[in-house]
Amino acid sequence: DLAPFVDALEQVFVANDPQSLLFADGEPRPLIGVYCILAPEELIYAAGAVPVRLCGGCSTTCSAGEEYVPRDGCPLAKSSLGLSARPGLAVYDCCDVAIVPTTCDAKRKFGEELSRFREVWMLEVPHLKKSEISQHAWLQQIHSLKERLERYMSRVRGKRTTINARTLDRAIDRQAAAQRQMRRLMGFRALDAPPIWGRQATAAANAFSFMEVGAWTGAMIDLNDELEQRQGKAVCPARGPRVMIAGSPVIFPNLKLPQLIEELGAIVVADESCVGERALYDPVGHPERNLRTQLSALAARCLMPCVCPSFAPNQDRLVTLRRTIATHRIDGVVYHVLKGCVVYDFEVGRVESALKELEIPMVRIETDYSPEDVEQLRTRIEAFVEMLIQRKPK
Repeated sequence: DLAPFVDALEQVFVANDPQSLLFADGEPRPLIGVYCILAPEELIYAAGAVPVRLCGGCSTTCSAGEEYVPRDGCPLAKSSLGLSARPGLAVYDCCDVAIVPTTCDAKRKFGEELSRFREVWMLEVPHLKKSEISQHAWLQQIHSLKERLERYMSRVRGKRTTINARTLDRAIDRQAAAQRQMRRLMGFRALDAPPIWGRQATAAANAFSFMEVGAWTGAMIDLNDELEQRQGKAVCPARGPRVMIAGSPVIFPNLKLPQLIEELGAIVVADESCVGERALYDPVGHPERNLRTQLSALAARCLMPCVCPSFAPNQDRLVTLRRTIATHRIDGVVYHVLKGCVVYDFEVGRVESALKELEIPMVRIETDYSPEDVEQLRTRIEAFVEMLIQRKPK
């Protein structure tokens, strides 16, 4: 049942009323925008606020964002800044604070420009994550974020707010419940007969950005239970190639890539997107229930398993890709590069070399949020899908 996820996206982008999604108990709470999965949402929930992922995927707001982002800059940054610069979309307007991790040069300057419109807290991400110095510095960032959240919530509420072991433990458990359901969904997509289209799974994952974690988890439990009953009933023909989308994130409402792939006869059974499967993959491990251990475990979860191409060296990403190709029996990879996204484009060659060793074809697709290139993309993707069909055993 995809209705709760579709309704959530309609509530945000059409009805322009996100309140019922984010305040399930009817009690309003401060909204805090986040612009990357490296911002630990568990801390925000533990402070009594609600996190909202605000990375923009709207083509119509890119022109407004071009006043602050270079013409050849990242469309994600353009769209996100456009949505903040021009009030009107309530889910953006209600966020007085935004957390921006510095995963790339665009995000770093994006945070600076965004501060024109709201209070911005920058999280300085170390790019040598396996360095002991980097890990210590990142832990200090997480401690600093905790203190900032406490000060902000105390100011907003008019009374002292502290994040303690009990509130953080509860937030970690609620996030872990969502992660379990995302892994369950990934398991259904990996079946020989996938019972759900990739574009549907992408929309459900994107809805997490705008739903309170408990509400999203409940809706995903219902969906997974339904998929479990439908095992063996594939949504696509057996000859349909199994495709993985790698590279830049596919962000709602810009779902043209999975839509085109599946219109042309393939099925998207996996992705590595930071708003898709990777966004809810790694749980927090905290064997001791005390605040110091919890914060250390939270910092480690955010940093160490992350395969964002902003990290160097980034062999972990190739290991993850190989594992997904094996578990999901991938026939081909569509490598998605948003125009101006240098960090993902930098790794095309390394990914392609790794795929050649596995004899997995790859096509690089460079695009932005504009609908104008859909027919051009259709031609390239159609040729790629046809080639994959020819390669599949009869």
